[in-house]
Amino acid sequence: MRQLSFCVFLFAALLPIYAIGDDEKPDDDETVAAPGSATPSTGSGSAAPAQAEPAPPDPPSPVVVQPVAEPLPPPLPTEPLPASAQPLTLAGLLSGAGRTVVRGYTQIDYGRFDRSLDELSAGTRESLNENSFVVRRARLRLENEWKYVGFVADADFFADGATARPRNFDVHAQLPGAAGQPPLIKLKIGLFPIPFTYQNQSQSAYEIFFVERALFIDGFVPGRYDIGAAVSGHIWAIDWILAVQNGQPIGAADFAYQDPNDAKDFSGRVEVKGELVAGIHAATGVSFLKGTGFSAGTAPTKDTFVWRDLNEDGRVTVSELIPIPGAPGRASENFDRWGLAGDLRIWRDIPRLGELRIDAELALGENLDRFVAPADPVFLGRDQRGLGFYASITQYITEHAQVGLRYDQYEPNIDDLELFEGRSVLTRRTFKTYTAGVSGRLGLPHARARVHLEYAYQQNSLGRDASGQPAQLDNAATRVRFEVVF
Repeated sequence: MRQLSFCVFLFAALLPIYAIGDDEKPDDDETVAAPGSATPSTGSGSAAPAQAEPAPPDPPSPVVVQPVAEPLPPPLPTEPLPASAQPLTLAGLLSGAGRTVVRGYTQIDYGRFDRSLDELSAGTRESLNENSFVVRRARLRLENEWKYVGFVADADFFADGATARPRNFDVHAQLPGAAGQPPLIKLKIGLFPIPFTYQNQSQSAYEIFFVERALFIDGFVPGRYDIGAAVSGHIWAIDWILAVQNGQPIGAADFAYQDPNDAKDFSGRVEVKGELVAGIHAATGVSFLKGTGFSAGTAPTKDTFVWRDLNEDGRVTVSELIPIPGAPGRASENFDRWGLAGDLRIWRDIPRLGELRIDAELALGENLDRFVAPADPVFLGRDQRGLGFYASITQYITEHAQVGLRYDQYEPNIDDLELFEGRSVLTRRTFKTYTAGVSGRLGLPHARARVHLEYAYQQNSLGRDASGQPAQLDNAATRVRFEVVF
């Protein structure tokens, strides 16, 4: 009990000294009364008359803080300095509205195809039936944008039907532009779209009205993405991007996510966007690709023979043994490839309906096809030029419906030669696809749902008639897509 009384006395004696010491002064709006003394004077600073030392009081008096008559208003919230006034520190580099955003979409299709068969492939033993439900895409995307840096992480959980694989993974540094505008300049490295053609570089799968991209785009840049580095920027009404990448898109037949040669592919795109006249907007762009392809070599073979039972008696005779001489191997070789593309888009709002949009794009490539008819000039003995284009028109019917038509044409090898009746004949195998679709849309909180019905008819020369000449191979398709974007 004595120890407790001593602590209370010591606390009461020291607190006034701390409250009115030289380092900590009381606020102007508060007055501190010392124990057993009057309120201190705030006069001109003249010395107070000397007083006899008072006897210590019996019980120590507590410290009393007397508020002023009118209380202070609550303090105003402190506002951070504008970004331009903040010092350039590591914390400043990460400043801004940085928060991780989760996005994604799912596309589930049901299709009916003329080419579908209830059979297995003779080579791969895979099912040839295509009349089924398919999870076409199921993607989840994480992204964050601070002031000067950011990242994107995008994965597809049903790539190739069952396996998950990365789609868009990059980290980037940027110099911010004006409010609501793209960065003035941006440097990124990782896995990102190849900037060749507008539809490949700028449109995600859920942003395209039709079920798939035009055929020539799938041929030139299959899978859309490649690993590399890029620098891009925005000034006035011009957007531009330059990229150096491995040159092996993730949708190519071989070497996905790899690079079989030392050379890299260079590509880029420039776009100008603006208002033509009142209410009518337009955008046009050009893109290029210059790179090096890879022709895989062959291994050497030894002399061997095969037996053909010509008389079908089940016995081996010398006359039925056919020798096959060995061959030296062929070393792998590189070859040059390039591509040029141009695009045009025009759109305007139609009263009481919605946006009317017209798109067109043309692309020419040499040794560039890597999916539809893969180019290998080393094996073929000559270059392979391909030409493709598409034109489409879409119209919103209020915000809940949309209709569209598209025509696309692709010639993978415009110089193709084929032996027919002992003569080499120029054969231009052309794919012409007519597509019509209608969509119903429903807006949800933080999401959007769409049901899309589409019919596509393709003219081609993949079949053969009775005389052996190229003929039409039925390849029409009807598809229904169920899509949710969040």
